[in-house]
Amino acid sequence: MNLSLILFRAPSANAIRRLCGCVTLLAIVAIPEFSWAQEKSLLWRVKSGQNAIYVLGSIHFLKKENYPLNKNIEEAFAKSKKLVLEIDLQTTDREKALQVTMQKAVNRDGSTLQQNVSEETYALVERQTRELGLDLRPLSPFKPWYVALTLSALKLQKLGLDPNYGVDRYLAERAKNSGKAIAGLETFEFQMGLFDELSPRDQELMLRQTIQEMDSFEKSAGQIVQAWGKGDSASLEESLLASMREYPDLYQRLVVDRNRRWLPQIKKMVEQGESVLIAVGAAHLVGKDGIIELLKQQGYTVEQL
Repeated sequence: MNLSLILFRAPSANAIRRLCGCVTLLAIVAIPEFSWAQEKSLLWRVKSGQNAIYVLGSIHFLKKENYPLNKNIEEAFAKSKKLVLEIDLQTTDREKALQVTMQKAVNRDGSTLQQNVSEETYALVERQTRELGLDLRPLSPFKPWYVALTLSALKLQKLGLDPNYGVDRYLAERAKNSGKAIAGLETFEFQMGLFDELSPRDQELMLRQTIQEMDSFEKSAGQIVQAWGKGDSASLEESLLASMREYPDLYQRLVVDRNRRWLPQIKKMVEQGESVLIAVGAAHLVGKDGIIELLKQQGYTVEQL
């Protein structure tokens, strides 16, 4: 999949869904070639009485050679009858996804990106697109949040990464092939709305943060990956969330509020004794606002595997 097609003509629904799977832009990292089979993972067993489910922190872009995953993740998947992702990647209607995205991503008033961000931010976009070898003009009709998502995806492509090998995509394909049920914690429309409802200021902040992080992206990726492979949630909290917390409104909306919105659904799965593996972006599980800490506060027994 050539992710540059996202800008240079109407994006495919597959591309849109893959981009939106990385909604916080916090868990997208390059994975070096090493084995984490003997380490702990970013996987937890959540128990209430005799009932238990699995909750996994996902990374959305990987390489083929990064498989198989940690044996605990593979075993949790094998034991589960249902896979729950941020959105159901298998049943989202492609044409509807395309329509929704274009309705929300394009400036309907005819204004341009340059008119909607500061000169400083636009200069950053110009520099980044030059470094990626792109023509900036096709970005002009789009809103800052969509430009941020797109530039991140294109950078990942340049680094040789593929969303087809992201943990969520990998598990979704395996679930489909093995006949497991698949569900989503939220809808595609909701995820698109998260971005489109951001204030102009927050959209620009999101774009600036994305570009600034891309400058050091490759250098810091190895540290993030090592922590993910070892299930080091403390290190991941620092790596994934430190910069995001510099923008509290964005952090609240894209991370904290969604975690709290998902919590009742997760609790219901535990209480009903569902056999389920939940896989969401790693940034949603770590830290004091993460799903794992919220579950502990609710009295659930949580064990990292």
